[in-house]
Amino acid sequence: MGVWLQVVGVLLQGGEPVRGVRLWWSGTDIEAVSDSTGRFILGAPPTFPIWLRAGGLIDSLKLEQLPESLLVWDIAPHVSAPSQPIVAQKEGLQTLNPQPIVLWSRTTLTAAPCCNLSEAFEGTALVDATVSDGALGVRQLRLLGFETAHSPLLYENKPLSMGLYRPWAVQFTPALWVQSLSVTKGIGSVINGPDGIAGQVQVQYLSSNQPDYPRSVEAFVRSTGELFLAGRYEWTTTPQNRYLLLSNLGWTPFQSYALQDHNGDGFLDIPLFQHGHVLIRHVRQDTAGRMLEIDGEGLYDYRWAGQVRFRRPEDIATLQAWGSYQRLYFLQTSLRRGWVLSRGRGLSLLWQGRYFSQHLQAGFNQYEAQQPLGWAQLIYRQPLGDTRWILQAGPSVRVAYYSESLSTWHAYDTSWRRIEGIAGAFTEVIGSPYPTLSVVLGGRADWHSFWGWQLLPRLHLRWAYAERGALRLSAGRAWRIPDPLSETFPFLLSMRLWRLNLGRWPPVESGWSYGFFWHHIFGVGSHILRLSLDGLRAHFRRPLIWNIEKPWLVEVLSGEKPALYQALYGELQYEIPDQLRFTLGYKLQEVWWVLSGHRVFRPLLPRHRVVGWLTWMTLSRRWQADAILSWYGRQRLPSTAEKEEPYRLSSYTPAFATIALQITHRVDQWEIQVAGENLGGFRQPQPVLAADQPFSPQFDASLVWGPIMGRMASISLRYNW
Repeated sequence: MGVWLQVVGVLLQGGEPVRGVRLWWSGTDIEAVSDSTGRFILGAPPTFPIWLRAGGLIDSLKLEQLPESLLVWDIAPHVSAPSQPIVAQKEGLQTLNPQPIVLWSRTTLTAAPCCNLSEAFEGTALVDATVSDGALGVRQLRLLGFETAHSPLLYENKPLSMGLYRPWAVQFTPALWVQSLSVTKGIGSVINGPDGIAGQVQVQYLSSNQPDYPRSVEAFVRSTGELFLAGRYEWTTTPQNRYLLLSNLGWTPFQSYALQDHNGDGFLDIPLFQHGHVLIRHVRQDTAGRMLEIDGEGLYDYRWAGQVRFRRPEDIATLQAWGSYQRLYFLQTSLRRGWVLSRGRGLSLLWQGRYFSQHLQAGFNQYEAQQPLGWAQLIYRQPLGDTRWILQAGPSVRVAYYSESLSTWHAYDTSWRRIEGIAGAFTEVIGSPYPTLSVVLGGRADWHSFWGWQLLPRLHLRWAYAERGALRLSAGRAWRIPDPLSETFPFLLSMRLWRLNLGRWPPVESGWSYGFFWHHIFGVGSHILRLSLDGLRAHFRRPLIWNIEKPWLVEVLSGEKPALYQALYGELQYEIPDQLRFTLGYKLQEVWWVLSGHRVFRPLLPRHRVVGWLTWMTLSRRWQADAILSWYGRQRLPSTAEKEEPYRLSSYTPAFATIALQITHRVDQWEIQVAGENLGGFRQPQPVLAADQPFSPQFDASLVWGPIMGRMASISLRYNW
C-alpha cells in the first residue's frame, strides 16, 4: 500500500506504554502494532472524522483532523495484575490484509546477534541468510528458497535493492536504523514494481517523534575482530520541521590469525574492512495535511580478503599472495511528497536518484561497475463509495545507465554499456465485500526500452473462516531484467573459466507465481498456540542460470526451458503470555533447472530447513534470553571429479546445525546483550579448495555451503537518551 502521509503516536495507559497492541482506523484495513515504547505509525485515514481503535481495549479515540504533532493517546488505567507482555517482540501476521505479511518489531530484529539486516533472520526458516563465497563473505537473503533478486528489498515504499546495488543492500542496512520490517509472502503488490514473484521485504527506518529518547548510540563487537558503531540523533527546529541523522561505522581494528583464520588454511575466514554509512532526513508537515520528506544518503566500503599474508594489490601481480579487494561507493537522495485531498482522496509522489560504483579484483579477475539511476512514482488513492473499497493507481518510471566490465585471468574480456528505461502504470483495487472476505486485484502495464511491453495481473484473496483463522490465496505474474554480472560475481573468487551466453541485452525473466497461506490461533487455557502453513510455487521463463556443473567453468545463461521453484513452510508457535515463547519452523524448498536437456536440482541449496527459537523474559523486562537452533539439510554440490584427489568433494554435503544464545539485560536507558554464535563449533571443511595452491586451476572459493567461522562471541551495548 502506498504511504503518502503518516500519523505517529504513542499509546499509553495510566501514563505507561502499552506494548504489542494492534491499532487501526475504524472501517479500514490501515493498521499498526505498538512497539516497546507504545509508539505506532499509521497511514493517514481516508476521511475525517474517524475513530481510532485499539485491540483488547474498550476505549476509542475520535479525530476530527490530522494531528499537527505527536498523537498521545493516554487511556485511563484499570485494575489488573502487573505483567510484562512478551508480544512486544513477536513476529505477527497482519490479520486484515489480504496479503500474507509477517511483521517484525525492533525487539525481534535484535533478538539474534547481529549488526545489520543480513544477520537478523537467524531465528526463522522463512528467510535464509547465506554466505556467498569464502573471501568477501557477502550475505544474501532467500525468501522461501527463491533467489535474492526474486524478493526485492524496499524502505518505506521506495526501492532499496535496485540495480547493481542489489547484492549489497541487505548487508549494508544497519540493524540500529530499522524500527520494524514486514515480510510479504507470495507475489508482491503491483505498486511496488513488476518484480517480487516470491514476495518482498519492507523496511521502516527509525523515524522522528520518538516520545522519550530521540537519541541513541550502539556499539557491537565480535570475537572475529569486527567493530561497529551506530547512532541516531533527532531534533526539531519548528513544530513543522523535524530532522533525523543516522550513522554507522565499521572496521576490523583487531587483526590476527586466531581471530580471522579459524580453520588454519592460511585464508581469512572473514574480510577485513573499513565501512562508513550516513543518512540525513528532513521532514516538513503542515496543518493542511501536506508532507515533504527529503533524504540524503552516502556509503563507502573498502574490504580485502584472501591469504592472511596478503597486504597490497602488488602481491597478486608478483604471485606473493592471492588476495581480493573491493572499493564501493553509494550516493542516494530521495523525496516523498504527500497531499491529503477532499473526500478521502490522497496523492503521493516518490522520487529517488542514486549513483553506485564498484571495483573488485579477485586474483587476476577484475570487475568494474558504475550506475547512475533515477526512479519516480506517483500514487493516487481514493475510496470507491465507502471505505470498503479503495482504488490506488498511478505511473512509475525508471531510467538507469549500466557500465560494467569483466576481465579474467584467462583473457576473457567483456563489457556492458547500455541505457535502460522502464515506464509503467498500475491500478490496484482493495475491497472487503463481506466481513469475512477481502480482495486485492491489481494490474500493471510496463514498457521496456529494449524488450517492449509486459502485462502483469495479480490477485490476493483472504477468507476469515473463523474469528482466529484465515486462509489467503495469491497468484500473479512478475518480470525483471537480470543483472548477470553482479548476480554471479562470487564466482570470480575462483580459477573457473567464464562464459556469458546472453547476447548484448539480458533477456526478460518472467514467471507465474501462486500460493496459499493459512494461519489459525488456538487458546490453550491461558496459553496461546499459533499454527501457519504456506505453499508457494513459480514457473520461470528464461531464468538466469549460472551453470557450474563442470569444475573448470562458470557459464551464465538464460534457460531455454522454464525453471520450477516451490516451497512449503510450516510454523508452530506456543506462547505463555508474559513469560515464554517457543517457535518451530520447517521449510521444504526446491529449485529445478534444465541444463543440457536434463532437469537438475539447484546446487548449494538445502532442501530441508528447521529452526527452533525459544524466548524467555522476566515480568520486569529487565532480563531476556533467546536460544536459536538452526538445522540445514544436505545440499547438492557440483561435480569436482576432474580435480586432483585432495580437492575432490562428495556429491552432497552433510546436514549440520548451529546454535546461538543471547542474554539481554536492560537498565533504564541501557541495553546490554552478550551472545554466543555457532556454539556447536561446526565449520565447513575446505571452504577454499586448493588454499595451498591459489594460483592453480584447482583453486575455488565459491563453493560455500556452511559456516566458515567456528564459535564466536559478541557484545552489544545500546544507550538511549
